[in-house]
Amino acid sequence: DMFCRMIVSVNSYTQGLLPSMSTEEFVNLGKRLESALALSKPIVAISFNPDVTKLSRSTDVVESSCVFWAKALDGAFYTTPDQHLHCSVGAVTHGYRLAKDSVPGSGLDDINLLAKVVWIGNDDILGLPALPLEVQRNIGYAPLNETPFVPDVVLMWCSSQQAALIKEAAPDSKVTVKPTCQGLPLANEGDVVIGLGCTASRTRSGYSDSEIVVTVNARRLKEFVEYIERIA
Repeated sequence: DMFCRMIVSVNSYTQGLLPSMSTEEFVNLGKRLESALALSKPIVAISFNPDVTKLSRSTDVVESSCVFWAKALDGAFYTTPDQHLHCSVGAVTHGYRLAKDSVPGSGLDDINLLAKVVWIGNDDILGLPALPLEVQRNIGYAPLNETPFVPDVVLMWCSSQQAALIKEAAPDSKVTVKPTCQGLPLANEGDVVIGLGCTASRTRSGYSDSEIVVTVNARRLKEFVEYIERIA
């Protein structure tokens, strides 16, 4: 009976977003969630419209946007649009380029290669979830347990057992495969996303084959943490 009541409560909370919270509240929630799930890595806070005056600019040139998730484990920073264009799939999911301009044959070498090896196809690209198009978007990253900004989504690396607990806490969560970065726009829209990962992201970002990437809408984090604590 208790489990059924919890499921009803979770479904109720997923119907609407909570009011904005302070950075201090997010820091506290991050610590609670890491403790409840016994996570081996810090949770990453991501903002799609950060106050860049409070952050240092990253100068890293990386293969794809997902590499910045791992770099955020070491501290806070922000990125500029040009840093997200080296992976054409990520450029779509992050809202820097339209899907229709990124299909095979559109002049993008990496897309053409991925299509050639049957990793992704025309329909897959056209169906990609994406942040709203904003070619001048800066993105902020930080460990959630010390974030200097209010995040839009949070991202964590989980084991299969931890992901199972998350699925119990958020039974309507989406389970995705490739590309892993689709979890960001889906979470930004309000979903909890359990990403099984993709070869390109694992190779570039360095997380292990056993790690599952979970993204959560930050404005739902308070209730999400409370349910996780009960279940765990």
